Amino acid sequence: MAANYGTAAKAKATKLHSLLVRTRDGFRCRWCGVHKDDGKQIQCAHIISRSISATRTDEKNAVALCASCHWKQSKNPLVWARWLEDELGREHLDDLLERGVSGVKVDWGSEVERLQSIIDEMNGNG
Repeated sequence: MAANYGTAAKAKATKLHSLLVRTRDGFRCRWCGVHKDDGKQIQCAHIISRSISATRTDEKNAVALCASCHWKQSKNPLVWARWLEDELGREHLDDLLERGVSGVKVDWGSEVERLQSIIDEMNGNG
């Protein structure tokens, strides 16, 4: 079943966000260290559910994980939470929580532009 990312701009922002996170993390699983060149699928793993618009495409709200680790963390939320705190720090998570409950409305068109700009800079095109 294909993922439903919402409106055209929201879908584009979601896909750009995934690319940004995986690129930022070098297409390497932050949990076990495998790389896409090892034949592993690297995914964008959200910290706060992507159903929350305020943090859905915030690059601080995700890490790159291989498909296996992504599945494992979804089945072990307490282990995931402790790992995130060790990996990213409590302040990082507190900031995400604060923004996640803010109820901010997202202008998806502007978000697409913001994400594309960051990706362009990462690729030396900015």
